[in-house]
Amino acid sequence: MTAIPVVAQLSRQRWFQLALGILCMAMIANLQYGWTLFVNPIDAKYHWGRAAIQVAFSIFVLTETWLVPVEGWFVDRYGPKVVVLVGGILVGVAWMMNAVAGSLWMLYVAAAVGGAGAGAVYGTCIGNALKWFSDLRGLAAGLTAAGFGAGSALSVIPIQGTDPAARRDAFARVPAFLDRHLMP
Repeated sequence: MTAIPVVAQLSRQRWFQLALGILCMAMIANLQYGWTLFVNPIDAKYHWGRAAIQVAFSIFVLTETWLVPVEGWFVDRYGPKVVVLVGGILVGVAWMMNAVAGSLWMLYVAAAVGGAGAGAVYGTCIGNALKWFSDLRGLAAGLTAAGFGAGSALSVIPIQGTDPAARRDAFARVPAFLDRHLMP
């Protein structure tokens, strides 16, 4: 039996890390890029007004981006695995909160929870890719960011194909679908 050289093991490990980062990015992208598909059905059901509903998206983007430095501190303190796990759980919780949100306040809280989770996953996966690929930083960051776009395409297409009146139910169905079909 021959031992695998350490360099080869690290080479495989870094590609595995990159693939996991891309998968994680694909799993969280749908809250951001699929949002517009939910605005009209939510407005039709609750009559809150599109502008008031879109405030939730603004809250999501603000928490997704502005909390990344704090989430980076958590990565330094607890490691990327813990931060991505907690971020993924927060995104799942946000989907479920959106599914049952009966008030604007609840929709806004769900947006903040989802933004914090998505930011944790996004920032950690990009940082992890840069760490493992110091020689190919642009490629690693680009592929990881592309996972975010690919994830949105994979989730937006099925959501868009549903009846607009039933789209709000997708908040409850999408996490279950992703868990059933993409998670090991």
